[in-house]
Amino acid sequence: MYSAKVISLQLKEVERKNSPCFSTGPVGEDLYHWEAIITGPKGSPYENGVFKLDIHFPLDYPFAPPRVMFKTKVYHPNVTTYGNIFLKMLNPTHFRTNNSIND
Repeated sequence: MYSAKVISLQLKEVERKNSPCFSTGPVGEDLYHWEAIITGPKGSPYENGVFKLDIHFPLDYPFAPPRVMFKTKVYHPNVTTYGNIFLKMLNPTHFRTNNSIND
């Protein structure tokens, strides 16, 4: 399946970059279900915060966006009380195949 190959390549890129502010990877053996952790940037209202996200890749990824939701309660104008994120790049009409989990 093409989507599994793309997701695997993006996972290798995440592991190669090894960001101090962002980590992510599959939940167990399910390549299509990831969990991510973001740490709040210094000097921001979110400093010292640790935020968990749930990521589900559709079978037609990268031609459709992943579903990304905050698992940690966060107060932000682009995040609903249920953790749904409103970003253009996660909307099917604006998502582009060159988008990556690293973006």
